[in-house]
Amino acid sequence: MALYGTIDTQYVDFPAGVTREYLRGLETRSGLQVAAMVAAVDAAMGAINDGVDPLVAELSATPTTLTSATGSRGDAFRVQRKSEYSLPRPQQVERRGHMLAIAAYDVSLGFTDDGLEEITLDGFNENIRAMQIGWERAFRREALIRLFDAAEVAIDKDQTATSPGFLGSGTGNNAITGYYSNGSAISGSHYVRDTAANRLAAILAQRAKLKLAGIPGPYDLLGSQVFIDAVVALGLPSFISAGSELVRVGNGTAEALVDAARFVGVLSGDIRVRMPVTDFTEDAGVLFKSYGDFAADNPLVMRYDALWGRQVRVRARSNHYPLSEAVAAAKFGMNVNNRFGAAPILIAAAGAYVAPVMLT
Repeated sequence: MALYGTIDTQYVDFPAGVTREYLRGLETRSGLQVAAMVAAVDAAMGAINDGVDPLVAELSATPTTLTSATGSRGDAFRVQRKSEYSLPRPQQVERRGHMLAIAAYDVSLGFTDDGLEEITLDGFNENIRAMQIGWERAFRREALIRLFDAAEVAIDKDQTATSPGFLGSGTGNNAITGYYSNGSAISGSHYVRDTAANRLAAILAQRAKLKLAGIPGPYDLLGSQVFIDAVVALGLPSFISAGSELVRVGNGTAEALVDAARFVGVLSGDIRVRMPVTDFTEDAGVLFKSYGDFAADNPLVMRYDALWGRQVRVRARSNHYPLSEAVAAAKFGMNVNNRFGAAPILIAAAGAYVAPVMLT
C-alpha cells in the first residue's frame, strides 16, 4: 500500500513516534493484534473512498477543487431584424458561475485505551462497520439536503459569500436574470409547494420549467414513499407501471420500458419514476435530469479541499494505543452545479416551500 503517515496505510495517519515495529509488537489484553486492527480501519476507509452511492453519482458532476461552478445554462442571444438604420447590439453570454461551499466533517472512532484493552474482535469490527455506514450515509444525506434545500449557504466558515440553490434561490449576484433560448425572460422558481389535489399538475409544471431551460428528457422523479405511492395511484393513462422483478404486468397491459429494479414506472411519457427513498418521510419529491454518472451538466457537484483530498482520513494522535481517540475526518461540500437542473416539489397545505428533513 501507499505510505501515508509513518506506516504502510493509505488513509490512517499516525504521530511520528509510532513506528512499524511498535505496531507489530502491540497487542491488546483481549489478544487482538493492533497492526491487524489498523489494517481493518484502513480497509474500511478504502471502501468508503473507493465507492460511491449510485444516486449521488447520477446526481453529481465530477468532484472538483474549484471554488466556483459553471454548470448552469439557459441564456441565449437575442437576434434582431436588420434594417437600414439598425446596428447590431453587442452581446456576450458566458456560462453562469456561482461560488461553491465547503465544510469540515468528522466523527470519533469511539475507542479509548481501556476500551481497546477489553474489546473483542466482533465488537471492534462492528464499530468499524458502523463508522463506515455513517460516512456512506453522510455523503448521500448532504447530496439530498442540497438537492431539496432552497437556502443559500456560506461557502465556508470564514466567509460571508454564499452558494445558491436552483432557480428561485439566491439574491444579489446569486439571482438569475436573462432570457431562455425561446426569448422569454428567466423568472419564477424551481421550488414549488402545492396541494395533493394538484400533484400531477405540479409535476408537469416542473417538467415544463426544465424544458424551458433547454434540458431534454427523459427526466427522473425521486420522492419519499408517500410521494411515490401517490404518483403510482394516479394510474392510467398518466402512470404506466414497470411491473417488478418478481411480478410482471398482465398480457395486453401497457408496460413501461424501464429497469424494474430501479423504477416503478413512467409518468406522462418521459418521466421515469424512481423507487421511493427512505431518507425523508415528508410528501415531497424532485424532478431532475441526469446526463449519466458524474456528467458535467448534472444538478449537483462536490467541492473538496485540494490539500486534504477527496478522501475520508483517520487521524490518530495517541502514542500508546494509536487508535485511541482517533478521528475520521473529511473536507467537502455538496453544491448545486446546474441551477436549472432540478425542480423540487413539496405537497402540503398552502404556504411557503420548505425542504424535507433528512433522517440521520
